[in-house]
Amino acid sequence: MSKFDLSVNFSLHNGAVVLESEENLVKIGLTDISNMELRKKLVKSVESFFASQGKKPESEIFCDFIPIDEGQLKHEISLRYGESERENERLNEASEATMLLDTLLDEACKKGATDIHIEEKCVRFRIAGKLEDITELSAEKSRELVRRIKVLSNLNVLESRRAQDGQFVFSGQNQVFVRVSCLPSFSEGGAAESVVLRLLNVTRIPLSLEELGFSVDQCGQLEKVLQKEQGLILISGATGSGKSTTAASLLTRLEKIYGRRKKIITIEDPPEYLLDGVTQIHVDEETGMSFSDALRFIFRQDPDVIFVGEIRDSLTAKTVLQASLTGHLVFATVHTGGIRETSIRMRELGVDFSEFSTVLLAVIFQKLISDEAGRVGLEAQIEIPMAEQVKEVF
Repeated sequence: MSKFDLSVNFSLHNGAVVLESEENLVKIGLTDISNMELRKKLVKSVESFFASQGKKPESEIFCDFIPIDEGQLKHEISLRYGESERENERLNEASEATMLLDTLLDEACKKGATDIHIEEKCVRFRIAGKLEDITELSAEKSRELVRRIKVLSNLNVLESRRAQDGQFVFSGQNQVFVRVSCLPSFSEGGAAESVVLRLLNVTRIPLSLEELGFSVDQCGQLEKVLQKEQGLILISGATGSGKSTTAASLLTRLEKIYGRRKKIITIEDPPEYLLDGVTQIHVDEETGMSFSDALRFIFRQDPDVIFVGEIRDSLTAKTVLQASLTGHLVFATVHTGGIRETSIRMRELGVDFSEFSTVLLAVIFQKLISDEAGRVGLEAQIEIPMAEQVKEVF
């Protein structure tokens, strides 16, 4: 009978290594003995393995977990997979990449970064909408870091000539959803990759509009808009300007006003906050579910309020408009540089002027600013457009 074992990648990335595998006993060393989720996963793997080997389900199978440190982990992996100098070097490199990534993610979360940019020679964080240099990297360390990210994201580590998107969850002080984008690039050393990580802390509790930095007058304007039964509210700004955060605050306020009396559905890629009382849909265009597809499906869910995470194309823009015209209160975000530019963008996407001017309730434009002390704040403009103002750009 074959012996139960774990792959090198799994061992390194989870801090787990098989110390002994007998007929009905498997001893596994763990660097974090308190990780119950990993222990349950390993027990299931052991049971599945023995079942595949013809062992009867009723037979007793024992899985022992033994605490070990990082040094013991690397030593045991070296023993099991070869002690050549290159193998040990590779294990060390992988371990260093693991620690580097964890450090970067921890630091990014502490600094409130929305994105991590990994380039061939450096790492940069986007904080308050601006990129800041964080550390320099050698080309080799950059490649090891990218490999680690690809493994976590279930991407092809051997593929560097085409774009790849993935995701993984980082468990630091809070659970952070990490969206990964890998893109081929060119540098002095030849072919390289540009990798960007978008950090989404889904466990955060949305702040109130006042806490976000909206003025008393602006909060009053938005409160009036939230009383409407139907119409369109557009939230605009650059990438990383906090549009989804503002949307989460507005939806949370709506849920408090109406409670269970209104059906609120969001369509996001992915959800950036977990909202009580709100049905949240994660769209994934790679699996064939786009924003426009999801919009068509949710009409059958009898929603009162809809939030569309991003208007990316003409079909989504037109579907959002139709939803606003047919008795729904709709919120949506759009990437633009100002309030006037928001109407221009909708025109470019082919929406009908008369319909758009009829349903548009408000346009919120926002950007993040930082003071001399480095404190980040929100600067927002809110406009309740008149038909004549909209007509100017159509």
